[in-house]
Amino acid sequence: MTNKNIAYSCDTFVVLPPLTDSNFHIFGKNSDRPTREVQEVIFVSKEHTSGNKDHVQCTHIQVPQVSTTYRCILSKPAWCWGAEMGANEHGVCVGNEAVISKIPFDTRNKALTGLDIVRLSLERAKTAKSAVEIIGQLIEKYGQGGVCYDPTSDISSGYDNSFLVMDDKEAWVVETCDRVWVAKHIKEGYYNISNVYGIEDDYTLHSNNLESFAKEKNLWNGKEKINFAETFQDSTTCSRLTAGRKLLDDLTKNGNFSVFDMISILRDDQSGICMLSGDSGYTSTGSQVSVLTSANKKNSQVDACHFLTATPNPKVSLFKPFIFSDNVELGPLTVSTPSEIISQRTHPLYAAHQKASTEQLESKRLKDFEHEGIMEIIGKLKSSDENNADTYETLFHDTASAEIELLREHRPTKRS
Repeated sequence: MTNKNIAYSCDTFVVLPPLTDSNFHIFGKNSDRPTREVQEVIFVSKEHTSGNKDHVQCTHIQVPQVSTTYRCILSKPAWCWGAEMGANEHGVCVGNEAVISKIPFDTRNKALTGLDIVRLSLERAKTAKSAVEIIGQLIEKYGQGGVCYDPTSDISSGYDNSFLVMDDKEAWVVETCDRVWVAKHIKEGYYNISNVYGIEDDYTLHSNNLESFAKEKNLWNGKEKINFAETFQDSTTCSRLTAGRKLLDDLTKNGNFSVFDMISILRDDQSGICMLSGDSGYTSTGSQVSVLTSANKKNSQVDACHFLTATPNPKVSLFKPFIFSDNVELGPLTVSTPSEIISQRTHPLYAAHQKASTEQLESKRLKDFEHEGIMEIIGKLKSSDENNADTYETLFHDTASAEIELLREHRPTKRS
Protein backbone atom coordinates (compact mmCIF):
# COMPACT_ATOMS: atom_id res chain seq x y z
CA MET A 1 0.00 0.00 0.00
CA THR A 2 1.49 3.33 -1.00
CA ASN A 3 0.85 6.73 0.48
CA LYS A 4 -1.54 7.68 -2.32
CA ASN A 5 -3.89 4.98 -1.01
CA ILE A 6 -4.29 6.55 2.43
CA ALA A 7 -7.41 8.46 1.40
CA TYR A 8 -9.00 5.23 0.26
CA SER A 9 -9.67 3.45 3.48
CA CYS A 10 -11.99 3.42 6.48
CA ASP A 11 -13.52 5.50 9.25
CA THR A 12 -14.59 4.33 12.71
CA PHE A 13 -16.57 6.27 15.31
CA VAL A 14 -17.76 5.97 18.91
CA VAL A 15 -20.15 8.22 20.81
CA LEU A 16 -20.60 7.70 24.54
CA PRO A 17 -22.75 9.17 27.32
CA PRO A 18 -23.59 11.87 28.20
CA LEU A 19 -23.92 12.82 24.52
CA THR A 20 -26.25 10.00 23.43
CA ASP A 21 -29.92 9.16 23.36
CA SER A 22 -30.80 7.13 26.49
CA ASN A 23 -27.11 6.99 27.49
CA PHE A 24 -26.47 4.43 24.74
CA HIS A 25 -22.94 3.55 23.68
CA ILE A 26 -22.89 3.82 19.87
CA PHE A 27 -20.23 2.44 17.50
CA GLY A 28 -20.04 2.89 13.73
CA LYS A 29 -17.68 1.94 10.93
CA ASN A 30 -17.45 1.97 7.15
CA SER A 31 -15.13 -0.61 5.64
CA ASP A 32 -13.56 0.85 2.51
CA ARG A 33 -11.96 -1.80 0.35
CA PRO A 34 -11.25 -2.45 -3.36
CA THR A 35 -14.50 -1.98 -5.27
CA ARG A 36 -14.80 -5.54 -6.58
CA GLU A 37 -14.10 -7.17 -3.21
CA VAL A 38 -17.09 -8.89 -1.63
CA GLN A 39 -17.70 -8.34 2.09
CA GLU A 40 -19.70 -10.98 3.91
CA VAL A 41 -21.32 -11.05 7.34
CA ILE A 42 -20.76 -14.29 9.25
CA PHE A 43 -21.65 -15.67 12.68
CA VAL A 44 -18.87 -17.39 14.60
CA SER A 45 -20.01 -19.83 17.26
CA LYS A 46 -18.01 -21.06 20.23
CA GLU A 47 -17.67 -24.44 18.57
CA HIS A 48 -16.38 -22.82 15.41
CA THR A 49 -13.61 -20.99 17.24
CA SER A 50 -12.47 -23.48 19.86
CA GLY A 51 -13.62 -26.97 18.90
CA ASN A 52 -10.68 -29.17 19.85
CA LYS A 53 -8.17 -27.17 17.85
CA ASP A 54 -4.65 -26.44 19.04
CA HIS A 55 -4.06 -23.64 16.56
CA VAL A 56 -5.98 -21.01 14.63
CA GLN A 57 -5.15 -20.62 10.94
CA CYS A 58 -5.26 -16.87 10.35
CA THR A 59 -4.78 -15.23 6.95
CA HIS A 60 -1.03 -15.89 6.69
CA ILE A 61 0.14 -17.62 9.89
CA GLN A 62 -1.09 -19.91 12.67
CA VAL A 63 -1.40 -18.84 16.31
CA PRO A 64 -2.17 -21.05 19.33
CA GLN A 65 -5.83 -21.39 20.24
CA VAL A 66 -7.09 -20.34 23.68
CA SER A 67 -9.31 -22.34 26.00
CA THR A 68 -12.26 -19.92 26.01
CA THR A 69 -13.74 -18.09 23.05
CA TYR A 70 -16.92 -16.06 22.51
CA ARG A 71 -19.57 -15.90 19.81
CA CYS A 72 -19.09 -13.13 17.26
CA ILE A 73 -20.87 -11.40 14.41
CA LEU A 74 -18.25 -10.32 11.85
CA SER A 75 -18.17 -8.22 8.69
CA LYS A 76 -15.20 -9.41 6.66
CA PRO A 77 -13.70 -9.61 3.18
CA ALA A 78 -14.77 -13.00 1.83
CA TRP A 79 -11.25 -14.00 0.77
CA CYS A 80 -9.51 -13.80 4.16
CA TRP A 81 -9.84 -15.15 7.70
CA GLY A 82 -9.84 -11.84 9.55
CA ALA A 83 -12.56 -9.20 9.85
CA GLU A 84 -12.85 -5.47 9.24
CA MET A 85 -15.24 -5.04 12.16
CA GLY A 86 -17.62 -6.89 14.39
CA ALA A 87 -18.99 -7.48 17.87
CA ASN A 88 -19.18 -10.36 20.30
CA GLU A 89 -21.80 -11.70 22.68
CA HIS A 90 -20.44 -9.58 25.55
CA GLY A 91 -20.94 -6.32 23.67
CA VAL A 92 -17.32 -5.76 22.69
CA CYS A 93 -17.10 -3.93 19.33
CA VAL A 94 -13.87 -3.52 17.34
CA GLY A 95 -12.97 -1.85 14.04
CA ASN A 96 -9.59 -1.15 12.45
CA GLU A 97 -7.99 1.43 10.17
CA ALA A 98 -4.96 1.30 7.91
CA VAL A 99 -2.14 3.62 8.98
CA ILE A 100 1.13 4.14 7.11
CA SER A 101 4.23 4.14 9.29
CA LYS A 102 7.90 4.90 8.73
CA ILE A 103 8.72 1.20 9.09
CA PRO A 104 8.53 -0.38 5.60
CA PHE A 105 5.77 -2.96 5.37
CA ASP A 106 6.81 -4.67 2.13
CA THR A 107 10.03 -6.03 3.65
CA ARG A 108 8.37 -7.77 6.61
CA ASN A 109 7.79 -11.48 6.95
CA LYS A 110 4.26 -12.86 6.92
CA ALA A 111 2.58 -12.21 10.26
CA LEU A 112 -0.85 -11.13 11.48
CA THR A 113 -2.92 -8.62 9.55
CA GLY A 114 -5.00 -5.97 11.28
CA LEU A 115 -8.09 -7.90 10.18
CA ASP A 116 -6.80 -11.03 11.92
CA ILE A 117 -6.26 -9.01 15.09
CA VAL A 118 -9.82 -7.65 14.99
CA ARG A 119 -11.24 -11.16 14.82
CA LEU A 120 -8.91 -12.68 17.41
CA SER A 121 -9.65 -9.91 19.90
CA LEU A 122 -13.41 -10.31 19.45
CA GLU A 123 -13.22 -14.09 19.84
CA ARG A 124 -11.18 -13.78 23.04
CA ALA A 125 -12.16 -10.59 24.91
CA LYS A 126 -14.98 -10.21 27.41
CA THR A 127 -14.43 -6.45 27.86
CA ALA A 128 -13.02 -3.55 25.85
CA LYS A 129 -10.03 -3.33 28.21
CA SER A 130 -9.33 -7.03 27.72
CA ALA A 131 -9.53 -6.57 23.94
CA VAL A 132 -6.90 -3.83 24.16
CA GLU A 133 -4.63 -6.11 26.16
CA ILE A 134 -5.10 -8.95 23.67
CA ILE A 135 -4.41 -6.66 20.72
CA GLY A 136 -1.23 -5.50 22.44
CA GLN A 137 -0.06 -9.04 23.18
CA LEU A 138 -0.65 -10.13 19.58
CA ILE A 139 1.18 -7.09 18.19
CA GLU A 140 4.23 -7.63 20.41
CA LYS A 141 4.44 -11.39 19.87
CA TYR A 142 3.65 -11.72 16.16
CA GLY A 143 3.91 -8.28 14.59
CA GLN A 144 2.08 -7.22 11.44
CA GLY A 145 2.97 -8.43 7.96
CA GLY A 146 1.70 -10.02 4.77
CA VAL A 147 -0.59 -8.89 1.98
CA CYS A 148 -3.85 -7.36 3.21
CA TYR A 149 -5.74 -7.65 -0.08
CA ASP A 150 -7.22 -10.37 -2.24
CA PRO A 151 -4.47 -11.61 -4.59
CA THR A 152 -6.74 -10.77 -7.54
CA SER A 153 -6.82 -7.06 -6.59
CA ASP A 154 -3.29 -6.34 -7.91
CA ILE A 155 -2.39 -4.71 -4.57
CA SER A 156 0.56 -6.63 -3.17
CA SER A 157 1.23 -4.84 0.10
CA GLY A 158 -0.34 -4.12 3.46
CA TYR A 159 -0.36 -1.67 6.33
CA ASP A 160 -0.06 -1.10 10.05
CA ASN A 161 -3.27 -0.55 11.98
CA SER A 162 -5.18 1.49 14.49
CA PHE A 163 -8.19 0.07 16.34
CA LEU A 164 -11.25 1.56 18.02
CA VAL A 165 -12.70 -0.65 20.74
CA MET A 166 -15.95 -0.15 22.68
CA ASP A 167 -18.12 -1.95 25.21
CA ASP A 168 -20.99 -0.86 27.47
CA LYS A 169 -18.63 0.98 29.85
CA GLU A 170 -15.91 2.70 27.84
CA ALA A 171 -13.91 2.96 24.63
CA TRP A 172 -10.24 2.68 23.74
CA VAL A 173 -8.18 3.65 20.71
CA VAL A 174 -5.08 1.56 19.94
CA GLU A 175 -2.39 2.64 17.46
CA THR A 176 0.39 0.38 16.26
CA CYS A 177 3.57 0.18 14.24
CA ASP A 178 4.93 -3.28 13.46
CA ARG A 179 5.45 -4.74 16.97
CA VAL A 180 4.80 -1.66 19.14
CA TRP A 181 1.57 -0.01 20.27
CA VAL A 182 -0.03 2.63 22.45
CA ALA A 183 -3.60 2.87 23.75
CA LYS A 184 -5.74 5.81 24.87
CA HIS A 185 -8.73 5.53 27.19
CA ILE A 186 -11.95 7.27 26.07
CA LYS A 187 -14.27 7.66 29.05
CA GLU A 188 -17.00 9.86 27.57
CA GLY A 189 -17.92 12.03 24.60
CA TYR A 190 -16.91 11.02 21.09
CA TYR A 191 -13.89 9.86 19.13
CA ASN A 192 -13.13 8.89 15.55
CA ILE A 193 -10.18 7.41 13.70
CA SER A 194 -9.27 7.38 10.02
CA ASN A 195 -5.98 6.63 8.29
CA VAL A 196 -3.51 8.71 10.27
CA TYR A 197 -2.01 8.38 13.72
CA GLY A 198 -3.68 10.56 16.33
CA ILE A 199 -2.14 9.57 19.68
CA GLU A 200 0.81 11.78 20.61
CA ASP A 201 2.22 11.52 24.15
CA ASP A 202 -1.21 11.27 25.79
CA TYR A 203 -1.47 7.47 25.80
CA THR A 204 -2.80 5.54 28.78
CA LEU A 205 -0.99 2.24 28.04
CA HIS A 206 1.94 1.26 25.83
CA SER A 207 3.89 -1.81 24.78
CA ASN A 208 6.85 -2.95 26.87
CA ASN A 209 9.13 -2.70 23.84
CA LEU A 210 8.13 0.83 22.76
CA GLU A 211 11.32 2.65 23.75
CA SER A 212 13.73 -0.11 22.70
CA PHE A 213 12.02 -0.44 19.30
CA ALA A 214 12.07 3.32 18.67
CA LYS A 215 15.76 3.47 19.61
CA GLU A 216 16.61 0.48 17.42
CA LYS A 217 14.96 2.17 14.43
CA ASN A 218 16.76 5.47 15.19
CA LEU A 219 13.45 7.26 15.64
CA TRP A 220 13.85 8.42 19.27
CA ASN A 221 16.64 10.26 21.08
CA GLY A 222 15.98 8.56 24.42
CA LYS A 223 15.15 11.78 26.26
CA GLU A 224 11.56 13.06 26.33
CA LYS A 225 8.44 10.87 26.39
CA ILE A 226 7.82 9.33 22.97
CA ASN A 227 5.26 11.15 20.86
CA PHE A 228 3.83 8.13 19.05
CA ALA A 229 2.30 9.91 16.04
CA GLU A 230 5.32 12.15 15.50
CA THR A 231 7.75 9.26 15.89
CA PHE A 232 6.14 6.68 13.61
CA GLN A 233 3.82 8.48 11.20
CA ASP A 234 4.72 8.61 7.50
CA SER A 235 1.76 10.76 6.44
CA THR A 236 0.01 13.43 8.47
CA THR A 237 -3.19 14.47 6.72
CA CYS A 238 -6.61 12.88 6.30
CA SER A 239 -9.53 15.10 5.32
CA ARG A 240 -12.05 12.44 6.35
CA LEU A 241 -10.79 12.50 9.94
CA THR A 242 -11.45 16.24 10.16
CA ALA A 243 -14.82 15.94 8.41
CA GLY A 244 -15.88 13.08 10.65
CA ARG A 245 -14.97 15.00 13.78
CA LYS A 246 -16.98 18.00 12.54
CA LEU A 247 -20.03 15.77 11.90
CA LEU A 248 -19.70 14.28 15.38
CA ASP A 249 -19.40 17.73 16.92
CA ASP A 250 -22.51 18.99 15.11
CA LEU A 251 -24.65 15.93 15.79
CA THR A 252 -23.80 15.68 19.51
CA LYS A 253 -24.55 19.30 20.38
CA ASN A 254 -28.06 18.46 21.59
CA GLY A 255 -26.78 15.63 23.80
CA ASN A 256 -29.16 13.19 22.12
CA PHE A 257 -26.98 11.47 19.48
CA SER A 258 -28.85 8.48 18.03
CA VAL A 259 -28.38 5.39 15.93
CA PHE A 260 -29.86 7.34 13.02
CA ASP A 261 -27.21 10.05 13.49
CA MET A 262 -24.45 7.44 13.27
CA ILE A 263 -26.01 5.98 10.13
CA SER A 264 -26.19 9.48 8.61
CA ILE A 265 -22.44 9.91 9.18
CA LEU A 266 -21.68 6.60 7.48
CA ARG A 267 -23.87 7.67 4.55
CA ASP A 268 -22.16 11.06 4.16
CA ASP A 269 -20.55 10.99 0.71
CA GLN A 270 -19.68 14.70 0.62
CA SER A 271 -16.99 14.11 3.24
CA GLY A 272 -15.76 10.93 1.56
CA ILE A 273 -16.72 8.90 4.65
CA CYS A 274 -19.20 7.08 2.42
CA MET A 275 -16.87 6.13 -0.39
CA LEU A 276 -18.64 5.63 -3.70
CA SER A 277 -17.13 3.62 -6.54
CA GLY A 278 -15.05 5.94 -8.69
CA ASP A 279 -11.56 6.62 -9.91
CA SER A 280 -10.01 5.58 -6.60
CA GLY A 281 -10.97 1.94 -7.11
CA TYR A 282 -12.24 1.81 -3.55
CA THR A 283 -15.79 1.63 -2.15
CA SER A 284 -17.48 1.41 1.24
CA THR A 285 -18.00 -2.33 0.88
CA GLY A 286 -19.63 -2.92 4.26
CA SER A 287 -20.90 -0.94 7.26
CA GLN A 288 -21.75 -1.54 10.91
CA VAL A 289 -23.54 0.41 13.63
CA SER A 290 -23.77 -1.06 17.14
CA VAL A 291 -25.81 0.28 20.04
CA LEU A 292 -25.34 -0.90 23.62
CA THR A 293 -27.30 0.04 26.71
CA SER A 294 -25.19 1.35 29.59
CA ALA A 295 -23.74 -1.20 31.98
CA ASN A 296 -25.67 0.28 34.92
CA LYS A 297 -29.03 0.22 33.07
CA LYS A 298 -29.48 -3.23 31.57
CA ASN A 299 -32.68 -4.50 29.99
CA SER A 300 -33.22 -8.16 30.83
CA GLN A 301 -34.37 -8.95 27.28
CA VAL A 302 -32.34 -6.77 24.89
CA ASP A 303 -29.20 -4.86 25.86
CA ALA A 304 -27.40 -4.58 22.52
CA CYS A 305 -28.10 -4.64 18.79
CA HIS A 306 -25.66 -4.67 15.88
CA PHE A 307 -26.81 -3.35 12.50
CA LEU A 308 -24.79 -4.55 9.48
CA THR A 309 -25.21 -4.03 5.73
CA ALA A 310 -23.16 -6.84 4.08
CA THR A 311 -23.34 -4.88 0.81
CA PRO A 312 -21.48 -1.91 -0.74
CA ASN A 313 -22.48 1.74 -0.39
CA PRO A 314 -24.40 2.39 2.84
CA LYS A 315 -26.52 5.01 1.05
CA VAL A 316 -28.36 2.18 -0.75
CA SER A 317 -27.80 -0.66 1.74
CA LEU A 318 -30.06 -1.50 4.63
CA PHE A 319 -28.70 -1.66 8.18
CA LYS A 320 -30.05 -5.02 9.33
CA PRO A 321 -30.34 -5.88 13.06
CA PHE A 322 -28.53 -8.76 14.73
CA ILE A 323 -29.16 -9.57 18.40
CA PHE A 324 -27.29 -12.28 20.29
CA SER A 325 -29.59 -14.88 21.79
CA ASP A 326 -29.18 -18.47 22.95
CA ASN A 327 -30.17 -20.05 19.64
CA VAL A 328 -29.41 -17.28 17.18
CA GLU A 329 -29.06 -18.28 13.51
CA LEU A 330 -27.54 -15.97 10.94
CA GLY A 331 -28.73 -17.84 7.86
CA PRO A 332 -26.93 -18.13 4.48
CA LEU A 333 -27.92 -14.87 2.75
CA THR A 334 -24.75 -12.90 3.61
CA VAL A 335 -22.27 -15.78 3.64
CA SER A 336 -20.15 -16.42 0.57
CA THR A 337 -19.92 -19.96 -0.77
CA PRO A 338 -16.36 -21.31 -0.57
CA SER A 339 -14.81 -21.34 -4.04
CA GLU A 340 -11.58 -20.81 -5.90
CA ILE A 341 -9.66 -17.65 -5.03
CA ILE A 342 -10.27 -16.29 -8.54
CA SER A 343 -14.03 -16.25 -7.88
CA GLN A 344 -15.75 -13.09 -6.64
CA ARG A 345 -17.31 -15.15 -3.84
CA THR A 346 -20.66 -13.38 -4.03
CA HIS A 347 -23.38 -14.17 -1.49
CA PRO A 348 -27.14 -14.02 -2.21
CA LEU A 349 -27.73 -10.53 -0.79
CA TYR A 350 -24.71 -9.11 -2.62
CA ALA A 351 -25.94 -10.68 -5.86
CA ALA A 352 -29.40 -9.15 -5.37
CA HIS A 353 -27.84 -5.70 -4.98
CA GLN A 354 -25.71 -6.20 -8.08
CA LYS A 355 -28.79 -7.03 -10.15
CA ALA A 356 -30.94 -4.19 -8.82
CA SER A 357 -31.38 -0.91 -10.64
CA THR A 358 -30.58 2.46 -9.07
CA GLU A 359 -34.31 3.11 -8.83
CA GLN A 360 -34.85 -0.11 -6.90
CA LEU A 361 -31.88 0.51 -4.57
CA GLU A 362 -33.17 4.00 -3.75
CA SER A 363 -36.77 2.87 -3.26
CA LYS A 364 -38.66 4.68 -0.50
CA ARG A 365 -40.15 1.34 0.55
CA LEU A 366 -36.67 0.08 1.40
CA LYS A 367 -35.88 3.16 3.49
CA ASP A 368 -39.24 3.01 5.27
CA PHE A 369 -38.71 -0.70 6.00
CA GLU A 370 -35.27 0.03 7.48
CA HIS A 371 -36.53 2.98 9.56
CA GLU A 372 -39.45 1.04 11.02
CA GLY A 373 -37.21 -1.88 11.92
CA ILE A 374 -34.62 0.31 13.66
CA MET A 375 -37.32 2.20 15.56
CA GLU A 376 -38.76 -1.08 16.83
CA ILE A 377 -35.34 -2.27 18.06
CA ILE A 378 -34.55 1.06 19.74
CA GLY A 379 -37.89 0.80 21.51
CA LYS A 380 -36.88 -2.62 22.85
CA LEU A 381 -33.51 -1.26 24.01
CA LYS A 382 -35.25 1.54 25.89
CA SER A 383 -37.93 -0.70 27.39
CA SER A 384 -37.79 -2.01 30.94
CA ASP A 385 -40.37 -4.71 30.21
CA GLU A 386 -38.97 -7.92 31.66
CA ASN A 387 -41.80 -9.96 30.17
CA ASN A 388 -40.83 -9.31 26.56
CA ALA A 389 -41.70 -12.53 24.75
CA ASP A 390 -40.10 -11.61 21.41
CA THR A 391 -37.46 -13.90 19.97
CA TYR A 392 -34.59 -12.77 17.80
CA GLU A 393 -33.01 -16.02 16.60
CA THR A 394 -33.65 -15.34 12.90
CA LEU A 395 -34.00 -11.54 12.98
CA PHE A 396 -31.03 -10.78 10.76
CA HIS A 397 -31.88 -13.50 8.26
CA ASP A 398 -35.52 -12.43 8.08
CA THR A 399 -34.54 -8.80 7.46
CA ALA A 400 -32.01 -9.75 4.76
CA SER A 401 -34.64 -11.96 3.12
CA ALA A 402 -37.14 -9.10 3.13
CA GLU A 403 -34.52 -6.79 1.61
CA ILE A 404 -34.00 -9.24 -1.26
CA GLU A 405 -37.74 -9.50 -1.84
CA LEU A 406 -38.15 -5.72 -1.85
CA LEU A 407 -35.34 -5.43 -4.40
CA ARG A 408 -37.08 -7.96 -6.64
CA GLU A 409 -40.34 -6.03 -6.65
CA HIS A 410 -41.18 -3.71 -9.54
CA ARG A 411 -38.20 -4.62 -11.64
CA PRO A 412 -38.38 -2.76 -14.94
CA THR A 413 -39.65 -4.89 -17.79
CA LYS A 414 -37.85 -5.06 -21.11
CA ARG A 415 -39.51 -3.26 -24.00
CA SER A 416 -40.47 -5.45 -26.92
